[in-house]
Amino acid sequence: MREVCLACIGFILEMTIFFAAGRLLSKALKLKEDISLQLILGYLVYFTVLEVAVVPMTLLWVPLNRAAALWVVLLIILLAGGCFLLGRNRKKAASGKQKKIHSVRLFVGELWNRHSLMLLAVVFVVLLQCLIVILYEDTTVDATYYVGTVSTSVYTNTLGRYDPFRGGILKRFQVRYILSAYPMNNAIWCKLLGIHPIVQAKIVMSCVNVIVSNLIIYQIGKRLFDENRKKADLMLIFVCVLQLFCGTIYTAGTFFFTRSYEGKSILANIAFPAVLMCALWFYQKKDEKTVWLILFLTAASALSFSGSAIIFPAAILAGMVPVMFMNRKFSAIPYCILCMVPSGIYAAVYFACKLGLIRLAAS
Repeated sequence: MREVCLACIGFILEMTIFFAAGRLLSKALKLKEDISLQLILGYLVYFTVLEVAVVPMTLLWVPLNRAAALWVVLLIILLAGGCFLLGRNRKKAASGKQKKIHSVRLFVGELWNRHSLMLLAVVFVVLLQCLIVILYEDTTVDATYYVGTVSTSVYTNTLGRYDPFRGGILKRFQVRYILSAYPMNNAIWCKLLGIHPIVQAKIVMSCVNVIVSNLIIYQIGKRLFDENRKKADLMLIFVCVLQLFCGTIYTAGTFFFTRSYEGKSILANIAFPAVLMCALWFYQKKDEKTVWLILFLTAASALSFSGSAIIFPAAILAGMVPVMFMNRKFSAIPYCILCMVPSGIYAAVYFACKLGLIRLAAS
């Protein structure tokens, strides 16, 4: 029961932080209020900042408890900023004729008008997906790493300094994982809440990843069907059915349901679909600079998920270049190249290590 309560608390806190971060970015970019988009943006911003903050701390031997303390300070700032903006908006909304109408009631009513019974179907599908990823047990080598490295970090008060497979201290970092800060996010939350690493990695973050993935599919559906939310809901359901029947070993559906807590799964079901979302956005809003900022955040956050982000430039080219030709917006080529820089940096570090030009010593 204790672990269930901690899992629920962790889930609520992390989703709240994503919402606060996304709200701050939405206000900065002057985007229209869309909770699903704000949660996606908050997720991307969160892991981009995590990557920038945690990788240097790992290399500098910063203890996990100190890293967690620094992370808490940053999260408090994010939450305070998000709450301030939310409170200010509510105050403005209360100054008109509808002062006495409860804001939550208005929100629920508007949500129901836009989605109708499709909303119940979507909620059922997402809950079913969460139940599947919670109950399914995966015991591959990757599963051992993504849980083991969290456990060794928590119980040794370090940031990825111990071998998750054998338990001994690492003599040098594995370049394949050194720039991937995602497991350290789980370690930090385990340290803060006292939650078990398996629960945090395989349950809390699995559910978070499932929800964010569905939000991106929903956003893609909205852009494909001219903001028709009911059609977007139906697309989300069809994609779920398609993933359920993708039973071969290396499909996005298999990763979605059986390995949702792993970095490669996040690339397949969040980062790459986010590129498609940006491509559709750019197709509709030909002069929208915001698209490129969001794409850059996607590329930067992808580094924190998995070393497989080295292939992210290929996804950017496949998604954005055809749209540039269709819109005849060749002036966007520099932005496209800039979005490839994060993966380019990782590729440079990776091949430099393989060629022996640099050595990532752990001690």
